[in-house]
Amino acid sequence: KLESFAQNGKANCEHKLLLLQAEMKSFLGDNDDAIGKYESAIAVAGENGFIHEQAIANERAGDFFERNGDSRASQYYGKSNTLYLQWGAQCKADHLCKNLPF
Repeated sequence: KLESFAQNGKANCEHKLLLLQAEMKSFLGDNDDAIGKYESAIAVAGENGFIHEQAIANERAGDFFERNGDSRASQYYGKSNTLYLQWGAQCKADHLCKNLPF
């Protein structure tokens, strides 16, 4: 159903579909495809002005890299923190600082 929404309201839904696909790929162990989907979700959310959802996609990518022992996690967490602050979500940014390694 989300695929249908992404086709009809591409600017509003494409990044959500890409993030969901990234999470599915990660769950299935298809890490190379997961990385590509996370990157695409981040880029598309940014292109369409969804700062908060770009922040979420960066945070989820950070979680993915952290689970896989990859030092790139800190880059994604840092970007997520910056985006949450730009969006005005100070408490969420503070939460990241207290609970995540970046």
